[in-house]
Amino acid sequence: MKNHVYYEGVVIGVEQPEEVGEPCILVHGRINDKDAEFYLILDAASYHEVLRLGIGQQVSGRGVVESTSPLIVRKI
Repeated sequence: MKNHVYYEGVVIGVEQPEEVGEPCILVHGRINDKDAEFYLILDAASYHEVLRLGIGQQVSGRGVVESTSPLIVRKI
């Protein structure tokens, strides 16, 4: 069973770790009400919206934890 989480935070970068080959952003915020800095894998439309709006925007939603080191969440 996958680990479903609720995330929220502020976009602080548009980057991705080496092991991720998909559109990804860096977020500083919370996962299930615990402080966290994490990578968020997005679908193409969401990623382009982040690029359009820029760093500093708020993001939130539900996701699935894909890795804990580094912490990577996939938006669902």
